[in-house]
Amino acid sequence: MTAAMAFDDRAAVKALMHAGLASAHAEAITDTVRAAIAEGVATKADIAALKTDIAALENRMLKIAIGIVVANAGITFALLELVVGGGG
Repeated sequence: MTAAMAFDDRAAVKALMHAGLASAHAEAITDTVRAAIAEGVATKADIAALKTDIAALENRMLKIAIGIVVANAGITFALLELVVGGGG
């Protein structure tokens, strides 16, 4: 259940009317609060999309890290060849 679903519209309107607001005002305030809550709530689809994006980024980062390790190994072996092998 999302936060937007947990917001009890009827109870909010009743409480505002009990506090002395006109029905139209109470409903307008309740609608505004419900919209504000719903705007900030992530859906299951939003979360699933983020998980997919994160997995793709992790995969890309792993490939980059492997590339860096391979490049470093190549540089290290080339330098060793220059030092040990006499450069030529």
